[in-house]
Amino acid sequence: MEDEEIFDILDGIASEETIIRHQNLLLSDEAYRSLFQEYAETHALLVAMPVEKTAVNFTDKLMDKWELAQVEVLERKTSKLPFYFLIGAGIVLVLSLMVVFSLSSPSTMKVNLNPVLNILQNKFFINGLLTINTLVLLKFIDKKFLKPYFEKRFHIGSL
Repeated sequence: MEDEEIFDILDGIASEETIIRHQNLLLSDEAYRSLFQEYAETHALLVAMPVEKTAVNFTDKLMDKWELAQVEVLERKTSKLPFYFLIGAGIVLVLSLMVVFSLSSPSTMKVNLNPVLNILQNKFFINGLLTINTLVLLKFIDKKFLKPYFEKRFHIGSL
């Protein structure tokens, strides 16, 4: 007789044919009788043990957490390549203009810088540059110092 059939007998769900074979083996086979006695004692101990009941969706939640743990999270880092490209293009443009102007008039060029100096001395221009620089500095301070500090503090508080 197989173990599954013995367990079915102990659980009370065995077929009549299995029960008849079981009773015949109990009467005729000493080894089977001792094996069945061990199984019966183990079954009684298991039935007497308190069993904690899990939530209905425990397995689903556990599988979801396991699947999330298996998924690799790819962090996309921003590329600085476009920024470098723009700087390089600006330098090439300025150098090209300098070469074109120097080839077109080999004589000494006179450049009037008064309009440029007037713009640089304008209060609105200076205030605008100061405002932009202040905002950039605040963004840097926030990213490098404040955000890590508060994230660390939040994680410690939630533990």
